Amino acid sequence: MKKILFVCTGNICRSPTAQAIARHKAKSLGLENKFTFDSAGTNGLHAGQEPDSRSAATGKERGISFEGIKSRKITLADFENFDFLMCMDRSHHAKLMRIAPQQHQEKIKLFLEFCEAENFWNNEVVDPYYKAHGAFEEVFDVIDMAVGNLIEGRVSAI
Repeated sequence: MKKILFVCTGNICRSPTAQAIARHKAKSLGLENKFTFDSAGTNGLHAGQEPDSRSAATGKERGISFEGIKSRKITLADFENFDFLMCMDRSHHAKLMRIAPQQHQEKIKLFLEFCEAENFWNNEVVDPYYKAHGAFEEVFDVIDMAVGNLIEGRVSAI
């Protein structure tokens, strides 16, 4: 079983979206026994909170539930417990590389680059938090493509 942690800043928009989509896709493909998904933030500002309502609404419109997902800050144990830590942007990647034990640094990946998802964002999932609702839909679409590549085996390193 592959254990995958999605990481963004506050763990309320991008990474919970990836977690919800991955959980949904794995279940719909009958692969829920092959993967474990979670999400975390590089800061604990929103710890314990539910995902941003705009992310959850976008998921609901597409039949994807965010139920049970709560924000949390990444911990040192996450580097040990997960096979891959998927960073939404380069700032998350850099932070994780700074705090990760040396033996776990190879687990840290830039999500869109690693999943070979087409995007116009230089392989970074843009933060939709301060943008209009349409940005949440764009982010959802790109994350959905990347997660599909990941779960459906189009990424050879998994």
